[in-house]
Amino acid sequence: MKKRLSAFLLTALILASTALHAQYYDIGQAPARTRWMKIDTGNFSIIYPDYFYEKARQTAALFSSQTEAVASGLHTFPRKTPIILHPGSAISNAFAIWAPRRIEIYTTPPQDTYAQPWLHQLTLHEYRHIVQLSKLDQGITRFFGYLFGQQAAAISTGLFVPSWFIEGDAVATETGLGKSGRGRMPSFNAPLRALLAEKERYSYPKASFGSYRDFVPDIYTTGYHIVAASRTLYGQTSWNEAMNSVARKPWLITPFNHGLKSASGLNKKGLYLQSMAYLDSLWQGRQLTDEAIRIIPEKTRSHTNYHSPHQMNDSTFISLKTTLHDIPRIVKTYSSGREEIIHTPGFIFDNRISYSNGTLVWSEYRPHVRWSTVSYTDLVYLNTQTGELKRKSFRKRFFAPAISPDGKKTAVSETDETGKHYITIIQSDTINRYIVPEGVFPSFPSWSGDMRKIAFIGTSESGKALYMLDPDEKTFSVLLPYAFSEISEPYFLDKGILFSASVNAKSQICLLDLTSGEASVLTSSAYGGFAPSFSDNRLTYLEYTADGTRIANRSINKPASQPYTPDTDQSWPLAAALAGQENSDGVTFAMPDTDYPQKRYKKAAHLFGVHSWAPLYIDIGGETARPGFSVMSQNLLSTMFITAGYDYNPSEETGMFRASLAWKAWFPEFRVTTSHGLRASSFTGDDNMTRRFTWNETNLDLSISQALNLSRGNVNSGIYGEITHNFSQVRHLSGTPERFMKGIFSGMSYRVFGYSYQRQAYRDLAPDFGINIDVSFRHTPAGEINAGSVFGIQSQLFLPGIAANHSLSVYGAYQQTDPGDYRYANLISISRGYTTIPFGEELISWKAAYRLPLFYPDFHLGGLLYIKRLRANAFYDFTDVKARETQNSGYFNSAGLDLISDVHLFGLSTPVSAGIRGVYTFRDGTPAFGFLFSVNFYEY
Repeated sequence: MKKRLSAFLLTALILASTALHAQYYDIGQAPARTRWMKIDTGNFSIIYPDYFYEKARQTAALFSSQTEAVASGLHTFPRKTPIILHPGSAISNAFAIWAPRRIEIYTTPPQDTYAQPWLHQLTLHEYRHIVQLSKLDQGITRFFGYLFGQQAAAISTGLFVPSWFIEGDAVATETGLGKSGRGRMPSFNAPLRALLAEKERYSYPKASFGSYRDFVPDIYTTGYHIVAASRTLYGQTSWNEAMNSVARKPWLITPFNHGLKSASGLNKKGLYLQSMAYLDSLWQGRQLTDEAIRIIPEKTRSHTNYHSPHQMNDSTFISLKTTLHDIPRIVKTYSSGREEIIHTPGFIFDNRISYSNGTLVWSEYRPHVRWSTVSYTDLVYLNTQTGELKRKSFRKRFFAPAISPDGKKTAVSETDETGKHYITIIQSDTINRYIVPEGVFPSFPSWSGDMRKIAFIGTSESGKALYMLDPDEKTFSVLLPYAFSEISEPYFLDKGILFSASVNAKSQICLLDLTSGEASVLTSSAYGGFAPSFSDNRLTYLEYTADGTRIANRSINKPASQPYTPDTDQSWPLAAALAGQENSDGVTFAMPDTDYPQKRYKKAAHLFGVHSWAPLYIDIGGETARPGFSVMSQNLLSTMFITAGYDYNPSEETGMFRASLAWKAWFPEFRVTTSHGLRASSFTGDDNMTRRFTWNETNLDLSISQALNLSRGNVNSGIYGEITHNFSQVRHLSGTPERFMKGIFSGMSYRVFGYSYQRQAYRDLAPDFGINIDVSFRHTPAGEINAGSVFGIQSQLFLPGIAANHSLSVYGAYQQTDPGDYRYANLISISRGYTTIPFGEELISWKAAYRLPLFYPDFHLGGLLYIKRLRANAFYDFTDVKARETQNSGYFNSAGLDLISDVHLFGLSTPVSAGIRGVYTFRDGTPAFGFLFSVNFYEY
């Protein structure tokens, strides 16, 4: 019974793991020197660095003014929510996190932001996530909240609410309440639009969980279109009832489906199929662009996208290429479809590159070596003729670089830590900054042919406009007036500016005539055209297709016949329906006339944040759950984490009180772990009778550690160091055998781990190139229990296999042990398949493995099972044991094969890997088989 209980608890944790993305989430820390301030409103606490007051004031106003509108659709109003602002990151993102409940925002806007400011979008989208989880704080889920704390609602969400609804409903909210939002962006619906028109409709599991074989639109796109289409057909009631059912009736096998059926008569699969059919009818009809020459790649192994194409000469184009089976590459593409890789870049923001006069430039991500909420961009220059690469690191946040026609200057969009925005010009190491008008965010700068003007897109509370900067006069002018319609990527011609814009809900290439001031539409792409450039009197751009984006090229000598006018909601029937249900013409974000009072946020007074508890002992780090109880604390700045409780071990029938504290505010990090209680084991006496015994054990571990992120370019690298003092005291009880160890153990452990891995493709099982090295040493310099010492060094090398996404790895390790009265466990990995391998004073271990994907079946069995990939791992292991007792020395080698499937079980979003291992042990001369099972707690 006890074993069954333990298995049940572990299974429950695995099932609940879909909520782990919203629990105990640590996005990293800000620099220790940061001085934090706070603004309190009725429903929010805004926590921010002391130099960021103006943006914090705007955040307070935005969230406070939209509380009722965002919450009304689900008929619930959350408790007070903290919001933490991080202005030091080059990444644009935000997180609505439930345990502890908070919203964390990286405030730097993205270049491809929608037609209203970044903070406006986050107000609607992220707060909607808080509303969704608050919706579950009712009925029996509220009762479970008394037992489990804030984690109860998050676990309920992970178990019963599809991830596509969580994100789709938030996108529907930003679209219905806002004047823009992703629901009004052609780039958001174009991939799905092309798929529905040219390919078979995906099954519900494939659309929900993705595929390694085919491109599948993400959960934001799929979720929004299901939610928006069903709300158009049935109103908001069905989703409200689905969330009520999850909160009040979780004992039903599928409470979300039960709620949907009560309102619409359909379950989530039925609504998906009906929504796709409705969209298909809504989007019927396609037109092909006249005159355009489309470059068809010679070989495509998987869905392929091209980005930022530029024509180099009559028959050659350069662009950034991304696929499912390979990492991003900068390629030359010839008119015949043949391709040539010219460079493998790192993480390029917005997948955007700029080309002129034989030089490419792009903005590449550069993390801070220690603080996760701080990052920068490097400007990388590539001479396409010589292959020379130059990297410039300014420790700034430069985006969308545009190189001048002579190749000597670079214009960028810059955002500094205070939230100010600039068009910045870099020439050699000289930086000239031009602060844009107040309230305007600049994106996608472009040089004029004479290098005296710079065009860019400006985004403000009024929408988007096409701007021009005159650097000599330091003046800004508006070329196309503001509208809540999508425009982007301007590109200068002699007397005009190309740009992509939303035209009847599709992105098309347009041209603004600078002489007349009139704008016209040049293309009529079936699913959308974007990213224009111009060379030799020919237009180069991208078109969406069901197989990815493709390079198109055409003349623009022929005058365009269609004038450009910004889209209205008549072009977006789903968005119009959502806005009508919200009774909204787009929220107005009016700023208050008075300032919000601010006060110092004292870090020392906010070290504790108890958010969850449980009548179980939950070890988040070890991903286990056992009988007992536990309490969890995490402060809002994610600098101190505490877990404490009582841990009952069913196999030993004993328990221990445990507590751990992690302090991450400084450089380095500190951790304290302690436990005290009973332990149990058994021994066989001289009479061959097995007897159970117990002892009292106290443990205290103190560690200092630090991970440093040294990543650069397309290589992820870093180093980790740790020093730990392990203290244990063993006390005998009346039944403890005298020969069992007792006394004080005082040990020291030292470890250094370094790694360098090439960036992986989506289908990769391991990096094509990579290496790591791990050096450890443990000894007992003091104490009554002498475990001697052990030294280990191990390394693993990754190499490409014979085909794409195959991987060869080679592992080598050496260990030397000087045992005392007792001995340490092995530090290195030994041969698989052996139940035990004798201890030796020296161990040498070699391993080789070959990993390869077998099939991408995309097979589903109702809502029970969805198989995305079958893969194999063939291995050979060799361990040489050298012991003082010669009978324990010798070779222990084995060979085997793992067959593994990557699946989703029971409709849960968390991926699971399950399979079988067959291994032959040469020393024993026998084959053995076992099951493999793992859960990816970190992919959602």
